[in-house]
Amino acid sequence: MHDAPTPPDPYQTANAQTQSNLATAKATQEMNMVNQSNAKGSLNYTQTGTNPDGTPIYSANTTLSAPMQGIYDKSTGLVNSLLGGSAGGALSGKPLDLSYNGTAAALDKLNKARLDPQWAQATDQQESKLAAQGVTPGTPAYDNAMRVFNQGKNDAYNSANLADYQTSANNALAEYNAPLATLGSVYGVANSSGSPTFANTPTSNVAGTNVAGLVEQNYQQQSQNANAYNGQLAGLIGTGLGTAANIFTGGTSGAMGGLFGKSGGGGVAGTMNYGGQSWPAYS
Repeated sequence: MHDAPTPPDPYQTANAQTQSNLATAKATQEMNMVNQSNAKGSLNYTQTGTNPDGTPIYSANTTLSAPMQGIYDKSTGLVNSLLGGSAGGALSGKPLDLSYNGTAAALDKLNKARLDPQWAQATDQQESKLAAQGVTPGTPAYDNAMRVFNQGKNDAYNSANLADYQTSANNALAEYNAPLATLGSVYGVANSSGSPTFANTPTSNVAGTNVAGLVEQNYQQQSQNANAYNGQLAGLIGTGLGTAANIFTGGTSGAMGGLFGKSGGGGVAGTMNYGGQSWPAYS
């Protein structure tokens, strides 16, 4: 007689399934961590620690090649210099005044450089003209003539300043933003030229093992085997008991009656067959 198998412990089965899943995940991860390299740099995976459950912790490390590292270092140094305010302008932290008063000094300087020689010559011509007319300095006529002349000179400078205001403002704005544009350009070089790009890593999947299903399948198979064995054994026992009952009841009743039916006598009344053998029957 075979005893039925003990049902599997669900907690042990769950733990075994979890361990199998973790092993599968670890194998899948390690298969997908493919180191790469090109002219700009390399990508490498390294284990940096372990989780509380024992699974490994990995990190992906990108390293620039020597030429790209040099470009990045120089670009970063220039960016730091510009951010330090040495370039002035927009990086100085000082606001830009684009109002007319804010650009007046620049306009005056620009226009004086252009108009002063012309008005110096015009002033000599005006004084010569007055002298030829007998109008000498210090006289009312001279003062009136020179006042009108100087008003025209001032109007000419003001007109030139107003006409050139937009040009001056644009120039001031471009000069102010020049360091910022340089910073953006250098920063772009530092990030685009020095950043390696890598191919997409192919993804591999490792099929997990159905541990719980295998445990249940094994249990069911053992149960079926035990039931089959016990069924066959029960059948054999039932067959043996039936044969024995037949012997002692109907099948040999005449012989057994002859054997046990009478208490007297003692002679041989005949024979009886049992188990393939002939035996004497007594009366």
